[in-house]
Amino acid sequence: MITLQDTATKVKDYSFYGSAYLPKIAIVPLSHEKNCSCKCLVSPGDKINEGDIIARPSSGDGYKAVIHAPIPGEVIDIISQTCPNGNLENAVLIKLGGSFSYTGKPHVINDWQKFSESSIITKLTEYGIINTFLSYEPSSLGEQILRQSKREKKSLVIRFFDEDFLRISDHLYTKFFFDEILQGIEIVSKAMDANEVVFVIDKNFDKSKVEYFSRIPNGHILEMNTKKYPAGFKREITFAFNKTFKKANNISISEDDLFVDSGTMYEVFKAIVNGIPSISKLIHFSGNCLKASCFMDVKIGFRIRDIVDQLGGFKEQPSLVVINGLVCGYTVNNMDIPITKYVKSIEFVSDFKTTDYHIYSCIGCGNCRYACSEKISPDILYNYMANKNVVSENYINSALVCTECGLCNTVCPARLPLCQTIGVLKERLERNL
Repeated sequence: MITLQDTATKVKDYSFYGSAYLPKIAIVPLSHEKNCSCKCLVSPGDKINEGDIIARPSSGDGYKAVIHAPIPGEVIDIISQTCPNGNLENAVLIKLGGSFSYTGKPHVINDWQKFSESSIITKLTEYGIINTFLSYEPSSLGEQILRQSKREKKSLVIRFFDEDFLRISDHLYTKFFFDEILQGIEIVSKAMDANEVVFVIDKNFDKSKVEYFSRIPNGHILEMNTKKYPAGFKREITFAFNKTFKKANNISISEDDLFVDSGTMYEVFKAIVNGIPSISKLIHFSGNCLKASCFMDVKIGFRIRDIVDQLGGFKEQPSLVVINGLVCGYTVNNMDIPITKYVKSIEFVSDFKTTDYHIYSCIGCGNCRYACSEKISPDILYNYMANKNVVSENYINSALVCTECGLCNTVCPARLPLCQTIGVLKERLERNL
């Protein structure tokens, strides 16, 4: 298991970030949020500009995020496309051509403090900003803020490290864009009229930056022991904060509060201060198949295959391509999959670093039960879903406490998709509540 010292060393190794070349073809899926597909607004043959809105949510999802053209050019086709999360979605194919509206242009500087709370929420929606606090549950930030603004007590919780301890994407955002992230926090805090703002940092956080948190009113700093996994999920953060602050300061947070990551706050800054819609993402590329790791700004819709060519190709062919971390992420089976708004990292792993990943039958070893931080029985829930085993209602409902940290997957000798299966059951139960 990687240690915090290893993570800190990895982050320190990065002295700069770069920008990817422009794709000749962009493949833009019409779904970037969980359980939300947008209606396409363009047709083959249409000429579009960089940043034009090409898809909107249905009328019943007014505060879901819209989707923009990442490049100027011509719409070639509307196709079915496999996405990084494994879902098959409609996607817009755009052939590069014409001038740019944002790329290579001087950034505008908006005085966001003049914007009203409601206008900030609208702008976040119209600029297509997605909250990636949990990369497997991307959601419209504007919609989340609107929901929070209706609550009596509102807390904003910002995590400055990655929930997957084998990923360093949010660490890198924090290193390179700390001031922009702080402005993003101020913007969201104003939009939701937050009563409390919680800064969640790991114990190796740069102490010289801590003093800057004081510029945000009602702020509280929570240090987490990221050597103990899981540490970056809602439940662990909520428990640690309430244990530290509730008795001494009579304040608390809940899992119903707004939790965001540093990457999302940087996207807020770009949208509200610079007026740039969500058309690109900073992504960490790594793995023993690459000649060098990098943190790079990539246009939405760029195929993984084309990015690899720009990185100088592989020094050996990967056995696995893992998106968003080895613990919490997805394994994809081809490199024609496009970048979406919820992609944070891509790792290329060779046979040397992998073992047999064939799925076998459950052997009843109990490893998943011992590993589970919530003390549920992942094997029982898996067999209930996969094999229709008879299970008591109490066992079935225990899926609701699963944080989807992925620990059960990492210890399963049969390589069962325990976490993913429990996530499907959890979603089904939540719909029926």
